[in-house]
Amino acid sequence: MLGIDEIKVLAKKITSGDDRKEYNSIIKLVQGLKLNGTLDEDSTDEQNLRFLTVALFQIFKKLFVKGELSLRVKKPELLDFNKWCRKLYDTFKANLLKLIAQVDIECSLTLDCMDIYMQLLEQESTHFASTDDATYFPNKTLQKLIKALFTSTVKDDELDPKEGQSQSSLISEFTEKYYKEYVDVQYYFQAEFLDLLEKKELEVTPIVVGKWLTIVNHDKYLSNAEVELEIFVSNPPQAIENESRFKSNLEKNWLLVLNGHLSINQYKTVLLILHRRIIPYFQTPTRLMDFLTDSYNLQSSRRINADVVPILALNGLFELIKSSGLEYPNFYGKLYQLVTPDLMHVKYRSRFFRLMDIFLSSTHISAHLVASFIKKLARYSLTAPPGAIVTIIPFIYNLLKKHPSCMIMIHDPYYMSDPFFTPEQRKELSDRQRAYNDPFDIESTSPEQTHAMESSLWELKTLMDHYHPNVATLAKIFAQQFRKMHYNMEDFLDWSYDTLLEAESTRKLKVLPTLEFEEFKGIFDKSGQDNNDYYMKGIAW
Repeated sequence: MLGIDEIKVLAKKITSGDDRKEYNSIIKLVQGLKLNGTLDEDSTDEQNLRFLTVALFQIFKKLFVKGELSLRVKKPELLDFNKWCRKLYDTFKANLLKLIAQVDIECSLTLDCMDIYMQLLEQESTHFASTDDATYFPNKTLQKLIKALFTSTVKDDELDPKEGQSQSSLISEFTEKYYKEYVDVQYYFQAEFLDLLEKKELEVTPIVVGKWLTIVNHDKYLSNAEVELEIFVSNPPQAIENESRFKSNLEKNWLLVLNGHLSINQYKTVLLILHRRIIPYFQTPTRLMDFLTDSYNLQSSRRINADVVPILALNGLFELIKSSGLEYPNFYGKLYQLVTPDLMHVKYRSRFFRLMDIFLSSTHISAHLVASFIKKLARYSLTAPPGAIVTIIPFIYNLLKKHPSCMIMIHDPYYMSDPFFTPEQRKELSDRQRAYNDPFDIESTSPEQTHAMESSLWELKTLMDHYHPNVATLAKIFAQQFRKMHYNMEDFLDWSYDTLLEAESTRKLKVLPTLEFEEFKGIFDKSGQDNNDYYMKGIAW
């Protein structure tokens, strides 16, 4: 491998004079830009390659300025020389891409290679145009960089364990420095990425999906009227102003990526950003129907820990139902099946309850269907954490107010006493109450066939004796008259055990609690006899 001193000598000879014989040294320099074996960060080889990369860039930049790489050769005798120079230039670019794709550690070398490659792209836009004033963007040069970025084999290029996005510094640098800042880079990135996918030159694996998510998961799009982007090349084609074409390419890319192999975390990330960062940029949002319905029907038996995916898919389906008139067969049946014990523990619970509140507020759904949701939520509240119960109680209260037919679940005259009952009627009522058996079928998958309307909400009575004082106090609203119009669900959706504990510990007491202290004398007295009267009184110690 060439040393720094040798590189300096050869580069100075090439750039300081006009003797073309010295150009033969370019061959040696370009051939030296290769990876021999493995590379360690901060090693001498890494530093030498970085220095060589910058030196070669300065050399070819001079060749651009002198017109020796131009495609517009005026003198026929220079035609072969220009072809020779361009061949060296193509080899230089190819070696840069090999370093980007093959260096298997995160280091400054690959970042430098990418920056220099993008600067070469900028040079090409000026010197490879058909005329001095012609518009030009070297899209195929960009395509080769895209392929190198997406096929790089960095050992540390792992996916974020929570979001499934790439943690590659190379991808992050490209996104922040070029893609998010320049409208022409965005436009041609989408066009060339689509070309690579359609030609099967890129396979949609979780690694590729992770890199794609890192690049596109933001709001700085050229089609976003609130965002002002710059141009990277000096004179790009007017095609970059074609917002419709950009959206079409972006839409096709998303659909091809979503048809690939996604990890569960990537499923979650896509579904979380779908309504805000994907659907608004689709010309035909209904093309997402297949992906969303597949996600909505995804069962944990097919993928490990996939239970939360249908919950997140519900948000995207709602957007399509609202904006595009999507019709989903047996929608409420599937929604009912998503109400599970696990729902009470996931962090996306509040998102689900917000949407369920919208869907169940319709006056066109049957009382039996609403009763099934009420009863199922009440049943699962018995084993739910306090934060979830605090959401369930006002949610059920609001449903009962919106659907008065379901009030029979907490006030059934058939089981109620009356002051004017005769002794025989009282005995008959007592026998009827003792013989009561809850008919609710929690295993039923159809909310219309659970017999919830014939059931009662005895679970709410149980919650009135809950160990958490906030839960017990809130549950007692069902023992009072329903004078409150409704609860604002936003006040209850984001509660957790931690927030409940914090609220209780920081609560200001209006009246100090009365405490009585009496020293505990022990279970046995000095004689060894049982001192049970102290023990049974429950005296604090």
